[in-house]
Amino acid sequence: MIYRNKTEAYWELLLTIARDELGIESFDAAGDTGADMRMCRVEDIGRALERAYDMGLMVGHTVTRAGCAEESRV
Repeated sequence: MIYRNKTEAYWELLLTIARDELGIESFDAAGDTGADMRMCRVEDIGRALERAYDMGLMVGHTVTRAGCAEESRV
């Protein structure tokens, strides 16, 4: 799978979560070796998704608070 948004701010965070929770070092395809396929425990996938969701909530909260602070200064 080819991802086009590797420069997005969230990309490094998602790779960090994948590395920590699933042992995935890169999202780049390994080629024809089949090395880009791996078995993951459902529990590990759930933990990775939960962590990504939590980070999304934290970022959303931070952005919302920053927007409210900006509006109150105007």
